[in-house]
Amino acid sequence: MYSGEDEIKGILERYRTVAVVGLSSDPAKDSHDVAKFLKSKGWQIIPVNPSATEILGEKAYKSLLDLPDDLQKTVEVVDIFRPSQDVPPIVDQAIELKNRNGKPYVVWMQLGIVNEEAAAKARAAGLTVIMNRCMRIETERIKNEKDAELKRIHEKKLKELKISMKRGETPKNTPLTLTDDTFQDTVKAHPLMLIDCWAAWCGPCRMISPVVDELAKDYTGRITVAKLNVDENPKTAEEFCIVSIPTLLIMKNGKEADRIIGVCPKQLIEEKLQKHM
Repeated sequence: MYSGEDEIKGILERYRTVAVVGLSSDPAKDSHDVAKFLKSKGWQIIPVNPSATEILGEKAYKSLLDLPDDLQKTVEVVDIFRPSQDVPPIVDQAIELKNRNGKPYVVWMQLGIVNEEAAAKARAAGLTVIMNRCMRIETERIKNEKDAELKRIHEKKLKELKISMKRGETPKNTPLTLTDDTFQDTVKAHPLMLIDCWAAWCGPCRMISPVVDELAKDYTGRITVAKLNVDENPKTAEEFCIVSIPTLLIMKNGKEADRIIGVCPKQLIEEKLQKHM
């Protein structure tokens, strides 16, 4: 029944479309509260409830198999809010969708919901299974851990900076932070920029972040490196049609000269930059 913390973290960071089976239209119900939270954090919610037509502003469907074909293909996680004994037919439907479309990837049973037989059947079909866990609780737990880690890193960097300043050392170059308000003026002020478009929930973004930091140090005085949080700055993200992250924008004389999408080796980024130096 136990699922590793890394596995849960990977699911919550990687997948963004959730079919919530048993989603209640009653705001007092846990399923409503969890789905509302997930939607507020950027997940696409697909309500599955035979007694409702619309929940949380989204069209509701009687079952997973009643979803339109195009919508079926988007479901990545099936989040179940039904009694444990009602889980097997839901898992059967999830398996049928996976056989049709290659998705969903995950069957998630909320707190108090456990069905080992259905879980074994889902795993045999290639689905990851989480049981007796809450997507909201796990999301908030991971965020709190991340915030604590970021605070620890910030305090460490601040301490290192104070030490270096006491020694009369010049602080190492670090990426600028861009916002919707500062973006245009900043790119106009710097002839050549590398801009890392990222989001806090994005695992691949964290993978490439150390590479971006290295480039900021390696190319001090030649290239200005910056970062843009696309969740906090949707105007700029929309203007540059940022639909996948991480996206690295190469800006030359205030205009986009090139872009790199996804995680890639440092050497590839440098090759792209060299073309514009």
